[in-house]
Amino acid sequence: MSRQIAVVTGAAGGFGAAISSALLEVGYAVAATDADAGALERLGGHLGYPEHLKTFVMDVTDAAAVEQAAELIAERMGPGITVLVNNAGIIGRSYCLAQKSIELSARVIDVNLTGAFNCTAVFSRRMAALKYGRIINIASVAGIWGAAGGAAYAASKAGLISASESWARELGPLNISVTAIAPGICKTQMLGQFIDQETAQSADEARIIKSIVPVGRWGTPEDVAEVVTFLATCKTNYLNATVIPMDGGMRVGSL
Repeated sequence: MSRQIAVVTGAAGGFGAAISSALLEVGYAVAATDADAGALERLGGHLGYPEHLKTFVMDVTDAAAVEQAAELIAERMGPGITVLVNNAGIIGRSYCLAQKSIELSARVIDVNLTGAFNCTAVFSRRMAALKYGRIINIASVAGIWGAAGGAAYAASKAGLISASESWARELGPLNISVTAIAPGICKTQMLGQFIDQETAQSADEARIIKSIVPVGRWGTPEDVAEVVTFLATCKTNYLNATVIPMDGGMRVGSL
């Protein structure tokens, strides 16, 4: 493939599928990775098995597996990996008083933060050889505000934001920019672990949302994908170490 290659982790989820589709639309070949082989197969069907999409089973928490996947991507698609979207993530309710909180918290941090470390280390080396790259990390407003019942999730996303800024300093001289997106409340399967779905789908939904989100609606995976494509295709490397909150204006409140 002669196209530039974008690697998307957690590609079979709501954000990942939308991001993969959007990057294909703007001309990238997409290496869609996920730990769930069955979900990857469904992703291909959902997107219509486009010519420039290849799927790869990859567990981001396993550094050796990430290295092996990177080699396979290069073998099947070519060496031109110029975009990495660290999207793989899980939530998991982890109240500090719960008995299993420590085990669940460790898993959340392993996937959300250690996974991004593994992927950034492996794929940034390939970008360095090309003297060009765009690394885009999907964080969360929870990493800025915190989240009751989700300390591990919030901590992992706060860590990802800080890591993004640190990587931006380290990789900027190599013409590799690192940015982060911090989505607010978005309608995905993961939302159900923090938001009461009966409330979210009730007749009062519009009133509830308008009371907390100035734009008056939930966010969508497509909203996030739109910003990912902007960052991926941005020609200037001066947009670096930037964290973009995508919360519909929640942080400033509504009327």
